[in-house]
This record gives sequence, structure tokens and C-alpha cells, in this order.
Amino acid sequence: MLHPILSHKYSLWSLLPFWLIHTLVPAALWHYYANLEWSLALVDGAVYGATLMVVGITLWFPVGYGRRDCPSSRILINNVVVGIVAVVTWLVVSGLICQAFLGHHQHYMDLSWRVLPIRVLWGVEEYMMIMVMYHFFVFYRDLEEKRLQEEVLKKQVKESELKTLKAQLNPHFLFNSLNSVSALTLSQPEGARRMIAQLSELLRYSLRNKHTDLISVSDELQNIRRYMEIEKVRFGDLLNYEEEVAEACSQYRLPAMILQPLFENAIKHGLYESMEGITVKTTCWAHDSELRITVSNNYDDASASPRGGGLGLRHTANILRNLYNREGLLKASGADGVFRVELIIPQN
Repeated sequence: MLHPILSHKYSLWSLLPFWLIHTLVPAALWHYYANLEWSLALVDGAVYGATLMVVGITLWFPVGYGRRDCPSSRILINNVVVGIVAVVTWLVVSGLICQAFLGHHQHYMDLSWRVLPIRVLWGVEEYMMIMVMYHFFVFYRDLEEKRLQEEVLKKQVKESELKTLKAQLNPHFLFNSLNSVSALTLSQPEGARRMIAQLSELLRYSLRNKHTDLISVSDELQNIRRYMEIEKVRFGDLLNYEEEVAEACSQYRLPAMILQPLFENAIKHGLYESMEGITVKTTCWAHDSELRITVSNNYDDASASPRGGGLGLRHTANILRNLYNREGLLKASGADGVFRVELIIPQN
């Protein structure tokens, strides 16, 4: 950390009133209480004030760049020693300069020796205040560094969690897709070839985009259509897909691959657990600078129950929470034979 005063041009201007105050106040005391001429009093005040300022600036370096891992007792001793050295240096240097300019005034020289104890107490008080101020800057610096380190650590943890989530979701998606291809290899070779081509496009899309990438709604929905085509080759008329997307949604963006687990969940719990067909519907609209997407599917009340706590839904909720630092961006509910999952994607 640079010097808290010298590193900012506006802080440098604060040295001028500091010097003027420490020049005029002692000079006025010299003049009114010791009957010293204004010219002599102002010279004395200017010299001692300037030297106080210079020595006070240099105190930052032993305080600001000292070791922070030392015991408190050692830090206290170091500060006391530095303070004593600073007071002695201030008195000696200022005294020698004043003697060079005012040494021929015997009245001034006599007074300067008589007020030496007062100068010592004044110097101790001034340098204590300066060192306390510097320790405040050190505390603020350490606090800011700790905050920045925590921010970096949180970001790394989030990135690691996102990578873990994606690594867990991709095998799940690939396993389901390969099962579909395997089922068609002997019975429908042409359908299997089409599924393999679509699967390759899906994998390319997955590898090209990360969950932290924001892509257009149209690109994400195109990938979903590709996935639904793969599954429709296997399930035929048992699986239907519908879209209701408002025109305004085209200008919105959302995390890549965020919808994939929702459709896997819809097919698994809506179709795998029922002998009847289902319709998976995507509804997209804009609301208060937010993108709202609902994925719904019907299910058989007699043979299946709606499930909102599956792996895919939990992972999707975690991804949204980590990306946007907000809770409640995924809402799942099931009623009257329809299971709905709503995503809220902030656009700011």
C-alpha cells in the first residue's frame, strides 16, 4: 500500500492547512504569552511545523510496512521506540535550524530552552495522533485485502461448483441419449442414425458453451428442439412438444444449457413412469426486466406423482443461485395433473 497521503494528490493539499495551523498556533502563543516578536515567533513556528510534518510523513514507513504477524507486545514496543526517535529527531533538527536563523537573538534562545519540556509533551501528543491515524489506515488496508481475498475465493468456489454441476449433468444427459440410440439400433436403423447426428450436435453445443455463458433464448430453444427430436424418434406420438414464446424474449439472454435438465426431468417423470403420452410445453415471456420461462408437462395421477426435488432441478437451482446471487429463481409445483417449473432469469 502506498503512502495514504502522498499517493493521492488531493490528500497533499491537506498538508498545507496542517502546516499553517502548526505554524500560527505556536507563533501566537510565543507572541502573546512570551512577548516574542511576531517575526521571530513565525520563523520558529514555521520551522517546527514543517519539520513536524516531514517527520510525521516518514512515520508511515515503519508503521505501514512493518510485520503484522508479530506479537502485540512487540508491535507496541516498536511503536514506542519509533515515537521516541521521531520526537528526538523533530526537536534536534528543528532546534538546529532555528539556531542557525535565530541564534543571535538571546531572548529567543533563553525562551526556547525554558519551553523545551512543553515541546516534548507537544511532540509526543502529535506523533501519537499521527501513528494512531496510520494504524487506522493499516487496519483499513488489511480489511480491504481480506475482503478482496474473500471475493476471489467466493468466485473460485462458485466456478468450481459450476464445473462440478456441469460434470454431473453431462453424463446424465449422455446416458439417457445413448439409451435412446441403443433402443433404435436394431428396430429403426434410420432413426438411430438421425439420433446420432442430433446427438453429435447436442454434444458440440454442450462443449462449446458453459453454464456461465449467456446466450440468446433462440439458441437455447433450438438446442431444446434438437433434444426433443431425439426423444421423439424413440417415443413417437407419445411425446409432443409445444412452444409459446413472446417476441420480446428474443432480445433476452440466459445461461447456456440451463433448460436441458428440465426437459430430461419432464420426460423421466412424465413419460417413463406412465404408459400414456405427454405434452411438454415451453412458455416464455418478459416481466419487469426479467426473463420468465415455464416448462410444463402433464403426468398420470394414478401412476406417478410430481417431483420437484430431483437432481436436475436441484442442480439448476444451484446454478442460478451461484450466477445471480439470488434465491428463489426456480419454482416447481404440480397440481391437477400438470407439473410446472418456472425459471426467473434476471437481465441486469
